[in-house]
Amino acid sequence: MILHIAEPYLWLPVNKKNPEVKLHFYFNGNKFQEVDIQLGGTDGDFYTSMDVSEYLNQNIEIKGDISQDMFYNIFCYKEKVQNVYPFRPQIHFAPEIGWHNDPNGLIYADGVYHLYYQWNPYGVIWGNMHWGHAVSKDLIKWEHKPMVMEPDQYGTIYSGCGWQDKDNIAGFGENTLLFFYTASGGCNQWSIDARNQHTQRLAISTDGGETLQRIDGTILPHIAGGNRDPKIFYHKKSNAYIMVLFLDEYEFAIFRSADLTHWEETQRFSAEKMRECPDLFELAVDNSTDERKWVFWSADGYYLVGDFDGYRFTPQSEVLCAYSTIMAYAAQTYAGVEDRVISVAWLRLANDRGNYRGLMSIPTELSLLKTNNGYKLRFRLPKELLAYRQLCKEMKKNEKTFNAVLNGKPAEITLNWKAQKTGYTKLLIGDTAVTVNFDKGNIEYVNPQIYTETITVPFDNNESIDLDFIIDQEVIEFWGNGGVICGAVETEENILRKEIVIESTAEIESMRLYEIITE
Repeated sequence: MILHIAEPYLWLPVNKKNPEVKLHFYFNGNKFQEVDIQLGGTDGDFYTSMDVSEYLNQNIEIKGDISQDMFYNIFCYKEKVQNVYPFRPQIHFAPEIGWHNDPNGLIYADGVYHLYYQWNPYGVIWGNMHWGHAVSKDLIKWEHKPMVMEPDQYGTIYSGCGWQDKDNIAGFGENTLLFFYTASGGCNQWSIDARNQHTQRLAISTDGGETLQRIDGTILPHIAGGNRDPKIFYHKKSNAYIMVLFLDEYEFAIFRSADLTHWEETQRFSAEKMRECPDLFELAVDNSTDERKWVFWSADGYYLVGDFDGYRFTPQSEVLCAYSTIMAYAAQTYAGVEDRVISVAWLRLANDRGNYRGLMSIPTELSLLKTNNGYKLRFRLPKELLAYRQLCKEMKKNEKTFNAVLNGKPAEITLNWKAQKTGYTKLLIGDTAVTVNFDKGNIEYVNPQIYTETITVPFDNNESIDLDFIIDQEVIEFWGNGGVICGAVETEENILRKEIVIESTAEIESMRLYEIITE
């Protein structure tokens, strides 16, 4: 099909029931894009759009194994698709349209938090991995930005990280933003035809992260399997830049560099259960003065606590799990933040009725707690969120019931109990039920619309218990016991208009309901 580009955006219909087809896009005989899409017609579920302004007033060619009639459903328009959905989350980042997964390139630079992310703008299923982009001044309110990287002959654009080269170590100029990413050769037909494998590559930005320019050549060639997900940081004590990389199965590697472009492997190791999206960071131990430990992290929330000397990571714990539920995945920490370690995870939604799928977690601050059973990772809400909280209602001490109705704004509920052995407290928000069973020593989370089984989170009922809930459209995140318990559950739509009911036979020390007002 030859199409004249009379407007800057190409609109493509999507029908979620249709099988995927592959479309190839050419200009002057040269391929510039390849898309897997559940292409629809006039009966499609929604439209998505491609920026083709580069080819305005010229002709492109679209090829694909589809009928000619299907091509006629693709057309140009002056604006990109505007996806209006009344139940979008308000304080959890979600893409404007399409599927998204891992956070990528997290970097704080020049007063701006950048959030890049794995993105399929052409459907609500995984594929066509691009890097989307959003920015924030406070980690709570996010502004969508244009896409910054799309698939090419080297592969689709898999996960990676960001670094601000303030001293021009890599030679691209002072304060250039460097983005290390995986080109996933073999994951699109373009790269299969070119016989490219998974490699680690570099893109740079000299305009504050607005646009990324891919640099020719590889940072690391293919090593093993689906090697991917590079994460970079600077290790001051050994005066080198460090990269951690997932190799294959449960194997990871660590590399060193003096110039951010030439890398030498210093360690390779395996860790049971741990796969993908590695990170390595140093944390303060909250209840042990001046003590700090290193944490090696992987996508599912499995982690090891130990020491790192700039060459090798030495674990001093068994493999631990940070999450109480399976919703969070592929968390990454921010580069460029000096006084705290901030983590963001992808939250895996089932719901795609808004023509997007997936959220990002509320950013959290990380530290460690030293216990009788070793070190435990702690998650805390960022200090920036406090500025948006407004106290609405409190439950009086010794009260047994509480009722309130959410009025369309995100909310936070904090609950605290003294140590006790018997009784329960049940929190009901819409169809989502949370029951703290002091008799059983556990916390049960269940939503019959979303989950088919109860998720049980054990706690030590010899200690006081605290729980903190953030309620937003489509999701409730929770933290307990000072952040040692952490998880998220998906909810039904319009949760922010539901009634909150709390009933308790256990003595509640305090309960507060806050609105989170960002407008």
